[in-house]
Amino acid sequence: MALICPHCRGALQPVGTAYRCALDHSFDVAKEGYLSLLHGRQKGDGRGDSKAMILARDRVHRAGVFAPLVAALAALPLTPPPHSVLELGCGEGFFLGHLARTPGIATSYGLDLSVDAVKLAAKARQASLILRADLLQPLPFADASLDLVVSIFAPRPLAEIRRVLAPGGHALFVHPHAGHWQELRAFVPLAGIGAEKPGATDLTGFTLVTERNVTEKRPLTRALLADLVEMSPSIHRLTREGGDWRSLLPETLEATLAVRVALYRKG
Repeated sequence: MALICPHCRGALQPVGTAYRCALDHSFDVAKEGYLSLLHGRQKGDGRGDSKAMILARDRVHRAGVFAPLVAALAALPLTPPPHSVLELGCGEGFFLGHLARTPGIATSYGLDLSVDAVKLAAKARQASLILRADLLQPLPFADASLDLVVSIFAPRPLAEIRRVLAPGGHALFVHPHAGHWQELRAFVPLAGIGAEKPGATDLTGFTLVTERNVTEKRPLTRALLADLVEMSPSIHRLTREGGDWRSLLPETLEATLAVRVALYRKG
């Protein structure tokens, strides 16, 4: 079993509707189907993306806005084929659903801090084990236990990713690059895009397999533009400022999806 106890780092095994380790630390599967590995003060519901953000993301994904990225992920040269996949910051499980269909995948995990995200992901991805856990803490997986670890617009704890990947396993990183939704930024002041590419020192032990930019203009309605804003971290600042940012949006807009996809192999 790849899953380990966050308290003692012993193996977790399913026992009825819970997971337990040899020291009898126990974690219950929620009625919605996800497994929470948070404990004590970590259990607060008001952490991670809000329900409104998660539902906005779900609508955007259902509308096919990120279809070019999905196609790029499906074309990645994963050799040897992975048997297990973990998505960090899986949200409502959209990308995990596609990744879990990769030929050879037998076991799939999604991990997110947001309780609203894991509830929706567990409902939508019943073949995957959805975990509620904090990416700022050690990953709840044994050393060298996973074949593919994925971070799509999410944090990348590189040391932990390196630890849990088996030799020859792959790490997949997707992040926005300059020009991402630039046309939308002309109407709403979204946060700037920083330098997201990991440095060479951070990637010690990894070899770049392939990287590419996915850039394509997408036709968007006003409702979808609003959802793109609502699902972004910028919504926190916009909400604090209290302005009517929705009134700034056009009825329709062609905006550029611009992301970088990088696949690495653990040496």
